[in-house]
Amino acid sequence: GGVAQTGGRDLCPALRAGKIPVLLLLSVRGENMVRPVGITIMAALILIAAVILFLMSVASFFVGLAFLLPFPAEGTTLLLNAVLFFVIAVVLGVAGSGLMRMRPWSWGLALLAALVILLYLGYSAYQNSGEGLRLSALLTLAVVGAVFVYLLSVARSFRRPEPTK
Repeated sequence: GGVAQTGGRDLCPALRAGKIPVLLLLSVRGENMVRPVGITIMAALILIAAVILFLMSVASFFVGLAFLLPFPAEGTTLLLNAVLFFVIAVVLGVAGSGLMRMRPWSWGLALLAALVILLYLGYSAYQNSGEGLRLSALLTLAVVGAVFVYLLSVARSFRRPEPTK
């Protein structure tokens, strides 16, 4: 019963006792965690953004290939944008699916992505401050800032419960 080929020793007592080893934290399903409605909405929006960015990367790739021979500079820029959009789409897809499953690592990934976007938008707004800030830039900064603050406020939802002794 569970000790085959081990000389009579039980190699997985933590799993049998209901405790999750640290190395298996990402793959073993623990207790069901309640997902707040806000996290569900945010995860769905992040997954939609990942799909849109993926489609943009495919379009940018094909347009970049078409522009590569007649206009090498524009074609190269479009191909690099395609790679960038694809990488961002993969990161957002992983973060969105992890948020749907309430994985602790997904909270950190989403928080890091929001912070990087917030810093990038803030720097872009600073660079273009001579021209005046557009309403769209202010709204984007406000939305990303609200997502960042919301992620900080729901951090407690992503903590694993302490195992009972």
